[in-house]
Amino acid sequence: MPALVAAQTEAADSRAELYRRNLLAGKDVPCRTNASCAALGVAALEAGRLRDAQTLVAMEAALAEATAMQANEENSPKATSSARSRVAMALVHQGDVQVRLGALTDARAYYRTAVSRGNDYPDDALLGRAVAAARQRLEAIAGKAVVAGLPANGARFASYMFFGAWNSIEVKPVKGRHGVYRIDGDFVYPTVGADGLPGANMGSLSAYVRFYDGVARVPVTDGAGDAPLDATARITNLAPYDRHEDKHEDKHEDKREGRPADKRADRCLIEFRLSAPETLDVATHGSLTECGFGFNVSADGRYYLMTGS
Repeated sequence: MPALVAAQTEAADSRAELYRRNLLAGKDVPCRTNASCAALGVAALEAGRLRDAQTLVAMEAALAEATAMQANEENSPKATSSARSRVAMALVHQGDVQVRLGALTDARAYYRTAVSRGNDYPDDALLGRAVAAARQRLEAIAGKAVVAGLPANGARFASYMFFGAWNSIEVKPVKGRHGVYRIDGDFVYPTVGADGLPGANMGSLSAYVRFYDGVARVPVTDGAGDAPLDATARITNLAPYDRHEDKHEDKHEDKREGRPADKRADRCLIEFRLSAPETLDVATHGSLTECGFGFNVSADGRYYLMTGS
């Protein structure tokens, strides 16, 4: 019995359980389990109570992430598969709400995010069902009110991480500078502490850019302060960023030629590519650690246009 009590206490005090408790600690929590939130959210949506539906599917998504954390702690393949499916279905339901609100661009962002979850786990049958539901809904609105290129007043792109956190990039035209845009990116690596409270490591980037054939490249440098970096010049040679130094070779070169070691790998360049309608692909060339972001924070990923707040 003492061992059973100790095991139950340890389980109750797990990080996932503490995180779940924090999620449910508010006074106006509309539902208390992922399944009940999903059912109530669908019912509210069908009844036309869109504000309630938004609240419910947001809680559904949060509790799905708590379930995923718990499955990871338990190291259970079956529980992990179920949790992945729940997270994907929460994204689908969030997309459903956006469709009813008439925000088709945002709906596509949620559906496409759900679909992308299946790419990493193609053999997960449970997740596959949620992905199939996302694909079906996406196909129904795929060609409706699609935004081509960058809107005249700018755009916001978002890429889902986990624990409800999104990386976000705003691209806005600069007045008086034809073809110049200001990019402002906010990037996160969400965390949950031992006390179950959410936190995040952060990173940000601000730069003036031009898109050349749909591509803008920003070399990240120190010493700019709070002012946006000027990255309007066209960069075609990525070798100084993509070539990783061979330290042994560099030492020989130093001795032979009397020049400093090759530090070309110790640079960061972030590439923004308008790869398709309502899509911004971001990739880092060089060293992630030289980008100046917090631990584990990266700008990389596929971002989808979102018009809502």
